[in-house]
Formats: sequence, structure tokens, C-alpha cells
Amino acid sequence: MAAIFAAVDFSTVATWVATAGVAIIGIAMAFKGIDLGKRGVRKA
Repeated sequence: MAAIFAAVDFSTVATWVATAGVAIIGIAMAFKGIDLGKRGVRKA
């Protein structure tokens, strides 16, 4: 188990996790924006 942890650079993992999180949040916000746009068009 220690060999696995030694082989993985934690700064690389942290960077990858942060990038994935930002991408997921960005996609979620894009869908929310599309829904808000549709709602605005419907009310207009």
C-alpha cells in the first residue's frame, strides 16, 4: 500500500481533482443558464 502512495504525486492528484470539480460545476451552471433562458423566453 505504501508503494502505491509513494508512486502517486499528491499535488498532481489535487490539481486533477480541482480541475474536474471546476468542470463539473461549469457544466451544471451552463445547464442552469439554459433553463433560465428558456424560462425567460417563455414568460416574454
